Amino acid sequence: EGERNYHIFYEACAAAAMLSGTSVYNFPQVLAEQKVKAKMTLDLQGFSDLSNFAYMTRSTCRTWKHVNDVEMFERRIHAMQTIGIDAEDISDIFRVIAAVLHLGNVKFDPPPNNSEGSRATQECDASIELAAKLMGVERKSLECALCNKTNLRTGSQSPVSVRMAVDNRDALAMALYGMIFDLVVHSTNISIGFIEEVKLFVGVLEIFGFECFKMNSLEQLWINFTNELLQNLFISYVFKLEQQLYEREGIPWHPLDFPDNTDAVDMLQSKCSGIFAILDEECVIPQGSDQGFCNKLIKRYKGHRRFDEVKCKPTWFVVKHFAGPAAYCTDGFLDTNTNQLSIDIIECMGSSKTAFVANLFKKDKK
Repeated sequence: EGERNYHIFYEACAAAAMLSGTSVYNFPQVLAEQKVKAKMTLDLQGFSDLSNFAYMTRSTCRTWKHVNDVEMFERRIHAMQTIGIDAEDISDIFRVIAAVLHLGNVKFDPPPNNSEGSRATQECDASIELAAKLMGVERKSLECALCNKTNLRTGSQSPVSVRMAVDNRDALAMALYGMIFDLVVHSTNISIGFIEEVKLFVGVLEIFGFECFKMNSLEQLWINFTNELLQNLFISYVFKLEQQLYEREGIPWHPLDFPDNTDAVDMLQSKCSGIFAILDEECVIPQGSDQGFCNKLIKRYKGHRRFDEVKCKPTWFVVKHFAGPAAYCTDGFLDTNTNQLSIDIIECMGSSKTAFVANLFKKDKK
């Protein structure tokens, strides 16, 4: 709550909302022609009012003050043109993004003859049909890949539960978006002359991305862990290493009292007993559960100055980060941590009739 999903979702929907009776967007419409590299037409099939998409209605935050989403949409296209992404690939990128939104609308229920199985519900026929079309696969093949799992040892296929089908759907949506993101990053690197064989690196240290909502999930824990590491790096370079240098050079100095979050970093990332290690272990043991994971954390870290339990909420725990305490609800932690694509989904996407989509999966190292 209080956060938007990926901005490009809102921008593309806002651009589509400007169109009347067509899905063809003539770029540019807001930016001046002389400020873009080239005019182009873009098919925004699949995009519509953002209220139609589940992935965009989980928060009441839909628009930002003083931000024109259509203008940002055009700036996004201009940026892609600038880094060398051609018009055809830009169109394909938006087709995949639209497919991601429609995947999020797909719901499942068990078939009449198998309460342990799953199938796409009739009410979401239009969404799964359009998602399949945008990705260049057959609707039946997509549904089969989401609702079944192949045993790699025997080659036999068996149905999965409704909950697993939902996980498969979300895993595919995240994988598609992640591949598009990687493609844009790769294109950016090429445009600035990046050479893989030359080991040069320039990074920007930004340590103010801490997140704390009314309910925080594993995604927030990952983000806040990253910021703990960055803060620790900052402390090390600005304070610890400077003090060591003063001592080596024999320079008089007054000891500084600075906050040290090493214990928080260790609690999170320790290989054997850290929070993430305990989560990984819980994911692979039989009958592992979110509740069991939380119980193990409380048993291991009760009394730790960086940890606290929430007694009235048995599946919650608190990490006292450098930026402040954040309460995490472990419901869904195990599913999120093991959210991987099945071989059925990979094969379905790899056989797409759309070369762009097929290549995303064939070239992806993961």
